Amino acid sequence: MKTLPRSFVLLCLAPALLLLNACAARQGGKPIEPATARNIWQAYTQYAAKSAEERRHPSRVQASLRFGGNDDGRRVIVLLWENGDGPIRLDVRAGAGVSAAKILQTDSRFLVYSMQENRAYYHDGPQQSLLAYGLPLPFGLRDLAALLAGDYGAVFGFTPPTDPRSAQDGGMSFPLPKKGSPGGTLELDSQGLPRTWKEESGGWRLTFIHDGDAAFPRPEQIEARHANGKYAILLVKERQHPDRPFTPEQLELKLPPGVPALPMDRMKRL
Repeated sequence: MKTLPRSFVLLCLAPALLLLNACAARQGGKPIEPATARNIWQAYTQYAAKSAEERRHPSRVQASLRFGGNDDGRRVIVLLWENGDGPIRLDVRAGAGVSAAKILQTDSRFLVYSMQENRAYYHDGPQQSLLAYGLPLPFGLRDLAALLAGDYGAVFGFTPPTDPRSAQDGGMSFPLPKKGSPGGTLELDSQGLPRTWKEESGGWRLTFIHDGDAAFPRPEQIEARHANGKYAILLVKERQHPDRPFTPEQLELKLPPGVPALPMDRMKRL
């Protein structure tokens, strides 16, 4: 019986191998041991619950934000403060401490005051993704505040994974439910801390880096990247936990006299 050339056999097998690789990529890693999955999930829920409890107290975060696209980029400083519930304030500062924008998020309104334009813009209703305001971050301001605080349950939820898969370094990945979470795929490390989140079909990927030297590690860097080249990198510089809650005056955003407030769709993107 004549033996077929090895190159011919490989050529015939190539489509099948590509198909198998594609299926494996869609499914992620191998199924994870149930006991390992339970331990990682328990660590995640305990961490998220503790972070949510601590977030009920006043906090202030200062971070560096670099964002842009393939051929451009900008860097600003952001200051975010809240009492854990209710309004969230965010100031965006350019170089030398010059304020570029002041932002307020309440349960029913998003308000941004652009210092350069001397105009204010608002959106009424549920929070929108910050993408709508020109920042390459696929979450709203309230979700962003939760992520910076490590309050992951407020964003990704607490629904136990139904199809956990093994991930690198002893971690696991699993699809998030489309109800009560942003969907997509969440990857946890072996300690239950989020490592990456991938959007299901929109092209966004978030990477989390935690302070590994702390007894209770906090997220110190959140990086968002899109397949089209847009990116945003948040690097936490300082965290403060005041003894007293911020006053209503400290959490409000008063507009200077004569400043017009326009619908958000008329805003020039950052």
